[in-house]
Amino acid sequence: MLTANALDANAGAMLRARLAGFAGFLHANGYGLGAGDLPRVLETAEHVGVFDGAVLRWSLQALLCSRGEEWRRFDALFDAYFLRPNRSAYSARELTSERPTSRSTVAESSLPTRETEGADDSHDARHGASREEILKSTDFGALNRPDEAREIELLMRRFARRLKQLQLRREANSQQGRRLDLQATIRKSVSSGGSPFRITWKEHRRVRPRLVLLLDVSRSMSAYSFFYLRLARALCAELSDVYCFLFHTRITAITDALRDADPWRSQDRLHLLAEGWGGGTRIGECMREFNRLHASRCVHSRTGVIVVSDGFDTGDPEILANALVELRKRARRIIWLNPLLNRSEYRPEARAMQAALPHLDWFAPGADLHHLEHLLPKVIEVLR
Repeated sequence: MLTANALDANAGAMLRARLAGFAGFLHANGYGLGAGDLPRVLETAEHVGVFDGAVLRWSLQALLCSRGEEWRRFDALFDAYFLRPNRSAYSARELTSERPTSRSTVAESSLPTRETEGADDSHDARHGASREEILKSTDFGALNRPDEAREIELLMRRFARRLKQLQLRREANSQQGRRLDLQATIRKSVSSGGSPFRITWKEHRRVRPRLVLLLDVSRSMSAYSFFYLRLARALCAELSDVYCFLFHTRITAITDALRDADPWRSQDRLHLLAEGWGGGTRIGECMREFNRLHASRCVHSRTGVIVVSDGFDTGDPEILANALVELRKRARRIIWLNPLLNRSEYRPEARAMQAALPHLDWFAPGADLHHLEHLLPKVIEVLR
């Protein structure tokens, strides 16, 4: 049995390792830090203490940020590294600002509360917007009530049914039809000396594009991964050609679990598959593993690969760039949805995002259903 002193020593060692890892996390996201900064982080934490998160945040921000863009990104990275999943923290300037910093803040303040539900109709009449429209434009990270989660899932299912109606037209050979396939008829006439004894016709057939969803479920995406998992389930229920994967430090296929008709069994299967949910992120290694294990089976020339991630990566950005280059050889389109892109102050300056951008067909915001309803139909239409 461990003594009290041994337990204290183990806890201290874990805390020091956690603090030291934060400098490496910032370095992986484009901060100009080196090994010499690790002792300074530990000394600062020892001096200010670790029990007051606000003081520790401000102290490390002052210590480790040397440029304006590093200062602006620090709060999001601090939350992503230190906070537990489904928790968020706001800096003092965000809480005291009179001007909303993003459209999601406006949407969140517009959501009716239990005290104002009776006034919904008059509110909508005055502002020309329904509750459904408000929910669609609200940042997923701001939807924290059970009734809101149920409503947004119903909207996702309705959206998935509309996508089901979008089909692509292709031509196929047919024994009879109205359109003559001249080239095929000429090829078949060669064996008969040029006489067209066998006429080939064309007919239209409807085929669906294929969507492959790669969902980041790391700690920094915890506010969004829950809703994207619901969207993936809705798409799998309505569309026949959808493949879904979760990734954090490794990648896992979840398509079969999402298609399970029993919701409880589906949930149990997802719990078993999603080991490591809410941990770190190694996007490049996961993409490379996807190419090695899954791409040959589920990616072809009319496939749209949709990556959902904030781009905060602790891995080597060069691995991510090489993996995307390899994936482009198979897929028709690569789309990256970043929930942070909805925020006016966000800039894709993380090293992983900088490595990925040259290899993407679309880089789009994905923090709410409104943007998804505009983007996904366009994705399907261009998969020709």
